[in-house]
Amino acid sequence: MQSGNPYFRPSNHGNNEFPDSLKGYFLISESNMPDPNFFQTVVLILEHNKEGAFGLVVNRRSRLLLADILPQFDGERGATTPIYVGGPVQQEYLFVLHSDMPEGHESSENIMQPVPGVVFEPAFSQVERLFETAAWEEIPADDRPSIHLFLGYSGWAPGQLEKEMQMGSWMIHPATPKIVFHNDPEQGWKDALREKGGIYRVFAESDQNPTLN
Repeated sequence: MQSGNPYFRPSNHGNNEFPDSLKGYFLISESNMPDPNFFQTVVLILEHNKEGAFGLVVNRRSRLLLADILPQFDGERGATTPIYVGGPVQQEYLFVLHSDMPEGHESSENIMQPVPGVVFEPAFSQVERLFETAAWEEIPADDRPSIHLFLGYSGWAPGQLEKEMQMGSWMIHPATPKIVFHNDPEQGWKDALREKGGIYRVFAESDQNPTLN
């Protein structure tokens, strides 16, 4: 980033300008991203500053269920809750994104709310009660939060994300709960492009690489 300048301009992005911090934004990968960890992914950036950046891939669901990694959750909730791949870093840790919680829920001191309606909770223990069938059924259906669980996260060293932006590896768009908690995560990449609008709607339906235009 350029010191003292709230915007930096990647050389191959025409007139697009990017905020100094991408916290609360989606990174939408280019269509032919060579890194298989990020091929056609949408990454919610949770923090981005001079020390680097980290976030979670929100549209890559694994074949694992909660009961597969935590056998004590062997009830209906554990057997039907999918696990997402948040990124290639520290995949032994389980992270949480959830929507607004019902009254009375206690969050940890380390939560982040990158955008309204989306909360990052680094401690699964703070939500594990909600994966007990009896506790879940106590919550009125209309008040039940969306909760997605992630193994691992995506991280960038200082200056690394800025370099990738300059190379045209990512497009950005303000993050929305609709994409974070998408019912069909395989469609998340295309729907994020559609949300971005304009010519990106065309790219969502084609094999064209938006970063080359």
